[in-house]
Amino acid sequence: EAYSTNDQVVSFVWAVIRSIVPPDLLGDRSIWRALRLNISKFVGLQRFEMFDLSQCLHRLESSQPPFLSQIRISDCCCYKLWVCIGNCSCAKEGSCNSSKSKIRLHNRLFRHWIYWLFSSLVVPVISNYFYVTERQFDKLQVFYYPKPVWMKLADNATVYLKEQNYEQLNDVSYMSIIAKRRFGFSRVRFLPKKNKMRIVANTKAPCEIKAYDQNKRSFFVKSVNSSLKELHAILRRVKNENPYALGSSVFGYHDVYQKLYRFHQETKGALLMVPLVYIVVGDVSKAFD
Repeated sequence: EAYSTNDQVVSFVWAVIRSIVPPDLLGDRSIWRALRLNISKFVGLQRFEMFDLSQCLHRLESSQPPFLSQIRISDCCCYKLWVCIGNCSCAKEGSCNSSKSKIRLHNRLFRHWIYWLFSSLVVPVISNYFYVTERQFDKLQVFYYPKPVWMKLADNATVYLKEQNYEQLNDVSYMSIIAKRRFGFSRVRFLPKKNKMRIVANTKAPCEIKAYDQNKRSFFVKSVNSSLKELHAILRRVKNENPYALGSSVFGYHDVYQKLYRFHQETKGALLMVPLVYIVVGDVSKAFD
Protein backbone atom coordinates (compact mmCIF):
# COMPACT_ATOMS: atom_id res chain seq x y z
CA GLU A 1 0.00 0.00 0.00
CA ALA A 2 2.98 2.31 -0.52
CA TYR A 3 1.56 4.14 -3.53
CA SER A 4 0.72 7.85 -3.55
CA THR A 5 -2.89 8.97 -3.75
CA ASN A 6 -4.08 10.90 -6.80
CA ASP A 7 -4.37 14.07 -4.71
CA GLN A 8 -0.76 13.72 -3.59
CA VAL A 9 0.39 13.28 -7.20
CA VAL A 10 -1.59 16.33 -8.33
CA SER A 11 -0.19 18.43 -5.47
CA PHE A 12 3.36 17.39 -6.37
CA VAL A 13 2.90 18.13 -10.10
CA TRP A 14 1.28 21.48 -9.36
CA ALA A 15 4.11 22.45 -6.99
CA VAL A 16 6.65 21.67 -9.72
CA ILE A 17 4.69 23.75 -12.24
CA ARG A 18 4.47 26.69 -9.83
CA SER A 19 8.23 26.56 -9.23
CA ILE A 20 9.19 26.29 -12.92
CA VAL A 21 6.64 28.27 -14.93
CA PRO A 22 6.77 32.09 -14.62
CA PRO A 23 3.66 33.46 -12.84
CA ASP A 24 2.69 35.63 -15.83
CA LEU A 25 2.28 32.51 -17.97
CA LEU A 26 -0.08 30.86 -15.48
CA GLY A 27 -2.50 33.76 -15.20
CA ASP A 28 -4.80 34.46 -12.27
CA ARG A 29 -6.24 32.14 -9.65
CA SER A 30 -9.26 31.20 -11.77
CA ILE A 31 -6.87 29.77 -14.36
CA TRP A 32 -4.95 28.02 -11.56
CA ARG A 33 -8.11 26.30 -10.35
CA ALA A 34 -9.08 25.20 -13.87
CA LEU A 35 -5.56 23.98 -14.64
CA ARG A 36 -5.27 22.03 -11.43
CA LEU A 37 -8.71 20.49 -11.99
CA ASN A 38 -7.69 19.34 -15.48
CA ILE A 39 -4.42 17.92 -14.15
CA SER A 40 -6.44 16.07 -11.51
CA LYS A 41 -8.66 14.58 -14.22
CA PHE A 42 -5.58 13.52 -16.17
CA VAL A 43 -4.00 11.84 -13.13
CA GLY A 44 -7.29 10.10 -12.32
CA LEU A 45 -7.60 8.44 -15.73
CA GLN A 46 -8.06 4.69 -15.78
CA ARG A 47 -6.19 2.33 -18.08
CA PHE A 48 -7.05 2.64 -21.79
CA GLU A 49 -8.82 5.99 -21.25
CA MET A 50 -7.86 8.89 -23.51
CA PHE A 51 -7.25 12.54 -22.67
CA ASP A 52 -7.30 14.99 -25.57
CA LEU A 53 -6.52 18.69 -25.92
CA SER A 54 -10.14 19.77 -25.45
CA GLN A 55 -10.07 18.19 -21.98
CA CYS A 56 -6.81 20.00 -21.20
CA LEU A 57 -8.53 23.28 -22.17
CA HIS A 58 -11.69 22.68 -20.14
CA ARG A 59 -12.78 25.98 -18.49
CA LEU A 60 -9.62 27.69 -19.71
CA GLU A 61 -10.41 29.24 -23.10
CA SER A 62 -12.83 31.74 -21.56
CA SER A 63 -10.13 33.14 -19.25
CA GLN A 64 -6.79 33.35 -21.01
CA PRO A 65 -3.63 34.50 -19.19
CA PRO A 66 -2.64 38.17 -19.49
CA PHE A 67 0.59 37.49 -21.39
CA LEU A 68 -1.47 36.96 -24.57
CA SER A 69 -2.71 40.56 -24.47
CA GLN A 70 0.89 41.75 -24.83
CA ILE A 71 1.17 40.13 -28.28
CA ARG A 72 0.50 42.88 -30.81
CA ILE A 73 -0.82 42.67 -34.35
CA SER A 74 1.69 43.17 -37.15
CA ASP A 75 0.88 44.50 -40.62
CA CYS A 76 3.44 42.17 -42.16
CA CYS A 77 1.97 40.15 -45.03
CA CYS A 78 3.82 37.05 -43.81
CA TYR A 79 2.08 37.40 -40.45
CA LYS A 80 -1.35 37.58 -42.09
CA LEU A 81 -0.62 34.48 -44.12
CA TRP A 82 0.50 32.65 -40.95
CA VAL A 83 -2.62 33.63 -39.01
CA CYS A 84 -5.19 33.12 -41.72
CA ILE A 85 -3.92 30.14 -43.66
CA GLY A 86 -6.32 27.22 -43.44
CA ASN A 87 -8.94 29.35 -41.66
CA CYS A 88 -10.14 31.92 -44.18
CA SER A 89 -9.46 33.33 -47.64
CA CYS A 90 -8.98 36.92 -46.51
CA ALA A 91 -5.19 36.53 -46.41
CA LYS A 92 -5.10 36.31 -50.20
CA GLU A 93 -7.48 39.22 -50.54
CA GLY A 94 -5.61 41.39 -48.06
CA SER A 95 -8.77 42.25 -46.09
CA CYS A 96 -8.02 40.46 -42.85
CA ASN A 97 -9.63 42.16 -39.85
CA SER A 98 -7.02 42.89 -37.18
CA SER A 99 -9.30 42.20 -34.19
CA LYS A 100 -10.40 38.82 -35.52
CA SER A 101 -6.82 37.99 -36.41
CA LYS A 102 -5.70 38.87 -32.91
CA ILE A 103 -8.35 36.63 -31.31
CA ARG A 104 -7.47 33.81 -33.68
CA LEU A 105 -3.78 34.25 -32.95
CA HIS A 106 -4.34 34.30 -29.18
CA ASN A 107 -6.50 31.18 -29.30
CA ARG A 108 -3.95 29.36 -31.38
CA LEU A 109 -1.03 30.33 -29.13
CA PHE A 110 -3.00 29.45 -26.02
CA ARG A 111 -3.82 25.98 -27.34
CA HIS A 112 -0.15 25.44 -28.17
CA TRP A 113 0.83 26.65 -24.70
CA ILE A 114 -1.57 24.28 -22.88
CA TYR A 115 -0.51 21.40 -25.12
CA TRP A 116 3.14 22.09 -24.26
CA LEU A 117 2.34 22.34 -20.55
CA PHE A 118 0.76 18.87 -20.44
CA SER A 119 3.02 17.05 -22.94
CA SER A 120 6.37 18.59 -21.96
CA LEU A 121 5.89 19.23 -18.25
CA VAL A 122 3.05 17.29 -16.62
CA VAL A 123 3.74 13.95 -18.33
CA PRO A 124 7.56 14.03 -17.92
CA VAL A 125 7.26 15.00 -14.24
CA ILE A 126 4.95 12.04 -13.58
CA SER A 127 7.07 9.56 -15.57
CA ASN A 128 10.33 10.69 -13.93
CA TYR A 129 9.14 10.67 -10.33
CA PHE A 130 6.51 7.91 -10.28
CA TYR A 131 6.24 4.31 -11.44
CA VAL A 132 2.73 4.09 -12.87
CA THR A 133 1.09 0.66 -12.93
CA GLU A 134 -2.05 -1.31 -12.25
CA ARG A 135 -2.43 -3.82 -9.40
CA GLN A 136 -3.38 -7.48 -9.31
CA PHE A 137 -7.02 -6.99 -8.34
CA ASP A 138 -7.51 -3.46 -9.73
CA LYS A 139 -6.87 -3.98 -13.42
CA LEU A 140 -8.37 -0.68 -14.62
CA GLN A 141 -7.32 1.69 -11.86
CA VAL A 142 -3.89 3.34 -12.12
CA PHE A 143 -1.55 3.58 -9.13
CA TYR A 144 1.39 5.95 -8.67
CA TYR A 145 4.41 4.63 -6.76
CA PRO A 146 7.21 7.11 -5.98
CA LYS A 147 10.34 5.90 -7.77
CA PRO A 148 12.45 5.40 -4.58
CA VAL A 149 9.63 3.40 -2.98
CA TRP A 150 9.18 1.28 -6.10
CA MET A 151 12.92 0.57 -6.25
CA LYS A 152 12.78 -0.88 -2.73
CA LEU A 153 9.76 -3.02 -3.60
CA ALA A 154 11.40 -4.29 -6.79
CA ASP A 155 14.69 -5.01 -5.00
CA ASN A 156 12.88 -7.03 -2.34
CA ALA A 157 11.07 -9.01 -5.04
CA THR A 158 14.37 -9.65 -6.84
CA VAL A 159 15.98 -10.91 -3.63
CA TYR A 160 13.04 -13.27 -3.15
CA LEU A 161 13.50 -14.65 -6.68
CA LYS A 162 17.19 -15.29 -6.04
CA GLU A 163 16.30 -17.17 -2.85
CA GLN A 164 14.04 -19.45 -4.88
CA ASN A 165 15.27 -21.05 -8.11
CA TYR A 166 16.28 -17.99 -10.15
CA GLU A 167 19.81 -16.89 -10.94
CA GLN A 168 21.04 -13.57 -12.26
CA LEU A 169 23.29 -13.99 -15.31
CA ASN A 170 26.42 -12.02 -16.03
CA ASP A 171 26.91 -10.38 -19.43
CA VAL A 172 28.99 -13.24 -20.87
CA SER A 173 26.47 -15.96 -19.98
CA TYR A 174 23.63 -13.74 -21.09
CA MET A 175 25.06 -13.16 -24.58
CA SER A 176 26.12 -16.79 -25.02
CA ILE A 177 22.54 -17.94 -24.47
CA ILE A 178 21.32 -15.49 -27.09
CA ALA A 179 24.01 -16.34 -29.63
CA LYS A 180 24.13 -20.14 -29.30
CA ARG A 181 21.00 -21.59 -27.81
CA ARG A 182 18.54 -19.13 -29.36
CA PHE A 183 16.12 -19.33 -26.48
CA GLY A 184 13.05 -17.16 -26.52
CA PHE A 185 13.05 -14.05 -24.36
CA SER A 186 10.40 -11.77 -22.95
CA ARG A 187 10.36 -8.63 -20.90
CA VAL A 188 9.33 -9.18 -17.29
CA ARG A 189 7.72 -6.69 -14.95
CA PHE A 190 6.44 -6.79 -11.40
CA LEU A 191 2.73 -6.46 -10.71
CA PRO A 192 1.86 -5.42 -7.14
CA LYS A 193 -0.50 -7.62 -5.16
CA LYS A 194 -1.85 -6.94 -1.70
CA ASN A 195 1.34 -7.85 0.15
CA LYS A 196 3.73 -9.19 -2.50
CA MET A 197 4.76 -8.93 -6.16
CA ARG A 198 3.73 -11.07 -9.09
CA ILE A 199 5.91 -11.69 -12.14
CA VAL A 200 4.22 -10.77 -15.42
CA ALA A 201 5.85 -11.63 -18.76
CA ASN A 202 4.61 -10.96 -22.27
CA THR A 203 5.60 -14.20 -23.99
CA LYS A 204 4.07 -13.21 -27.33
CA ALA A 205 6.13 -10.13 -28.17
CA PRO A 206 9.79 -10.38 -29.26
CA CYS A 207 12.26 -8.81 -26.85
CA GLU A 208 14.79 -6.16 -27.83
CA ILE A 209 18.27 -7.14 -26.65
CA LYS A 210 21.15 -4.67 -26.61
CA ALA A 211 24.41 -6.35 -27.57
CA TYR A 212 27.39 -5.85 -25.29
CA ASP A 213 29.95 -5.00 -27.96
CA GLN A 214 31.81 -1.90 -29.04
CA ASN A 215 29.14 -0.85 -31.50
CA LYS A 216 26.35 -1.06 -28.89
CA ARG A 217 24.04 -2.59 -31.46
CA SER A 218 20.56 -3.76 -30.56
CA PHE A 219 18.54 -6.56 -32.14
CA PHE A 220 15.33 -8.48 -31.54
CA VAL A 221 15.24 -12.00 -30.16
CA LYS A 222 12.25 -14.19 -30.92
CA SER A 223 9.53 -14.42 -28.31
CA VAL A 224 9.08 -17.31 -25.88
CA ASN A 225 5.91 -18.47 -27.63
CA SER A 226 7.55 -18.58 -31.06
CA SER A 227 10.52 -20.57 -29.72
CA LEU A 228 8.15 -23.15 -28.20
CA LYS A 229 6.05 -23.73 -31.34
CA GLU A 230 7.63 -27.10 -32.12
CA LEU A 231 7.23 -28.32 -28.54
CA HIS A 232 3.64 -27.11 -28.55
CA ALA A 233 2.90 -29.07 -31.73
CA ILE A 234 4.44 -32.23 -30.25
CA LEU A 235 2.38 -31.96 -27.05
CA ARG A 236 -0.79 -31.43 -29.06
CA ARG A 237 -0.13 -34.59 -31.06
CA VAL A 238 0.56 -36.56 -27.88
CA LYS A 239 -2.71 -35.36 -26.42
CA ASN A 240 -4.67 -36.15 -29.58
CA GLU A 241 -3.27 -39.69 -29.73
CA ASN A 242 -3.57 -40.29 -25.98
CA PRO A 243 -6.03 -37.83 -24.37
CA TYR A 244 -5.22 -38.99 -20.84
CA ALA A 245 -1.43 -38.63 -21.15
CA LEU A 246 -1.45 -34.94 -20.13
CA GLY A 247 -4.24 -35.13 -17.60
CA SER A 248 -6.48 -32.07 -17.57
CA SER A 249 -4.04 -29.83 -19.42
CA VAL A 250 -5.50 -27.36 -21.89
CA PHE A 251 -3.79 -25.40 -24.66
CA GLY A 252 -5.97 -22.32 -24.79
CA TYR A 253 -9.41 -20.84 -24.22
CA HIS A 254 -10.87 -23.00 -26.98
CA ASP A 255 -9.92 -26.17 -25.07
CA VAL A 256 -11.44 -24.73 -21.89
CA TYR A 257 -14.67 -24.03 -23.77
CA GLN A 258 -14.78 -27.55 -25.19
CA LYS A 259 -14.40 -29.08 -21.72
CA LEU A 260 -17.14 -26.88 -20.26
CA TYR A 261 -19.41 -27.54 -23.23
CA ARG A 262 -19.07 -31.33 -22.96
CA PHE A 263 -19.61 -31.15 -19.19
CA HIS A 264 -22.74 -29.09 -19.71
CA GLN A 265 -24.13 -31.43 -22.36
CA GLU A 266 -23.49 -34.55 -20.28
CA THR A 267 -25.05 -32.99 -17.19
CA LYS A 268 -28.03 -31.68 -19.10
CA GLY A 269 -28.76 -35.02 -20.79
CA ALA A 270 -28.27 -37.31 -17.81
CA LEU A 271 -30.33 -35.57 -15.13
CA LEU A 272 -33.72 -33.95 -14.88
CA MET A 273 -32.41 -31.32 -12.51
CA VAL A 274 -29.15 -29.48 -12.92
CA PRO A 275 -26.94 -30.35 -9.92
CA LEU A 276 -25.05 -27.85 -7.85
CA VAL A 277 -21.75 -26.90 -9.47
CA TYR A 278 -18.75 -26.00 -7.33
CA ILE A 279 -15.91 -23.95 -8.81
CA VAL A 280 -12.64 -24.32 -6.92
CA VAL A 281 -10.00 -21.59 -7.29
CA GLY A 282 -6.50 -22.58 -6.24
CA ASP A 283 -3.42 -20.37 -5.99
CA VAL A 284 -0.77 -22.98 -6.75
CA SER A 285 2.68 -22.37 -5.29
CA LYS A 286 5.37 -21.81 -7.95
CA ALA A 287 2.80 -22.01 -10.76
CA PHE A 288 4.87 -19.54 -12.77
CA ASP A 289 7.86 -21.91 -12.67
